[in-house]
Amino acid sequence: MNKLFISICFVSACTVYEKEKQKPFPALTISENDEWATYEGKWLTKGGVIRFELSLKSGSFGYDSYYKLRESFEGDSSASGAPSHGLYSSYGGFPNNEYRICLHDVNTYDKGGYLRYKKLGNIDGNDEMFFMTRGNDELLPCDNNFNPLTLDRRYTLHRRSNLFTVEGYFTVEQDSIEFFERNTGEYWKITDLGEFNELTVGYKKLAKEKYEGIYLKALAYSVRDTAAERLTNI
Repeated sequence: MNKLFISICFVSACTVYEKEKQKPFPALTISENDEWATYEGKWLTKGGVIRFELSLKSGSFGYDSYYKLRESFEGDSSASGAPSHGLYSSYGGFPNNEYRICLHDVNTYDKGGYLRYKKLGNIDGNDEMFFMTRGNDELLPCDNNFNPLTLDRRYTLHRRSNLFTVEGYFTVEQDSIEFFERNTGEYWKITDLGEFNELTVGYKKLAKEKYEGIYLKALAYSVRDTAAERLTNI
């Protein structure tokens, strides 16, 4: 039996488009009362992929609060990381109940100025990053005028649950992954975020026959696709 072990996350989404036999990850532990909300995302560059984890501390609306940002670069020949922390500002009163945030004093990063902008009148200072919400659990990267840089959900930030371990067998069928979680005895839906592409590439290398089940053990997290839910309920 071929096996695949992944030490970084892949993602399951709770959406309105579930197959009847598939279920979302049951370990979704996102609470509106949590002190910190954590978002995961990635951004493509010429030399590789930037992955980032952004944690925002809840606070009174209209007042600055704290953020923590961890970035890591993965390329063909190198890997590196950079942490930042400081204050962020939030702004409300926009259509669809969206709000906008600005991260202040983001550390410079030698992998380029992606998603980074200099504060007006302070070209020698640290950078800023800008985001806007889509639904309740997604952040869109923006320029410094809050114009979204992408609407592709593969490259936006998704609010995630706490990490947990999964173990089971997965099969790649065309553009989807079927995953049987052995501890619960259920099929769970895998969305095309996180390590989805890496899973499909690994499957093609390991599978010896069509629809062969490949053993997988990994750290995972769940996300909620509230933007899809909102559009469906219109």
